[in-house]
Amino acid sequence: MATRETQAKITSAALELFNQFGSASVSFDKIASKAGISKGNLHYHFSSKEQIVMALWSQLDKKINHSHYPLSELKISNISDMLMGHFKVIWDYRFIYSELNFILAKDSDLQYHFVKERKHRLAQLSILLKAVAHKNLLQPGVTDCELQRLVKSIWVISDYWLSYISAEGKEISYDIMCEGYELIAQLIRPFLIDPSIIDLPATPFGAVLSFAEPQLIAGGAAG
Repeated sequence: MATRETQAKITSAALELFNQFGSASVSFDKIASKAGISKGNLHYHFSSKEQIVMALWSQLDKKINHSHYPLSELKISNISDMLMGHFKVIWDYRFIYSELNFILAKDSDLQYHFVKERKHRLAQLSILLKAVAHKNLLQPGVTDCELQRLVKSIWVISDYWLSYISAEGKEISYDIMCEGYELIAQLIRPFLIDPSIIDLPATPFGAVLSFAEPQLIAGGAAG
């Protein structure tokens, strides 16, 4: 089996297990079994779980960048789609967000990468909101200072919502994701000329961006 194909099987298996049980509760044996390979083959491709987490983090970065519309395509109808697309990515990699502080504390290189990416994403979000303003979608008179505070607030909720939920001992479910979306929507609505454009649809996240039925991060060990 080609190296890239094997690595994809490993990361896919690990992501499913990490999301279900939490990364600390999943052993190399369990990942190898889920991927359908030997433990020795797993070690050949990844010498530690930290390396697997790093590979999944890289996937997450790419998917977040791809979940945003080009500014040239920005319009009223896709503002909520952008936010829902972002939350879909968070759901797909929910173990990272629920364990964010734990993961960063164990890997200084990843922490450096996280800080660097955070600055980049804050800048991207700032540019996006300014583009929204230029397209006359925001209330008149919104200042740059207000937009910068909004940017930081959106980022804090987006990246730390699941960590907060985990710290409270709650299960990360579909409803929790919808609540996180609504928290950010509440921040944005007062700035919009038409606040309804960011309302959660009757069928949250739609057919294209739909979540699987709630499969929660449980506290039990995965063997």
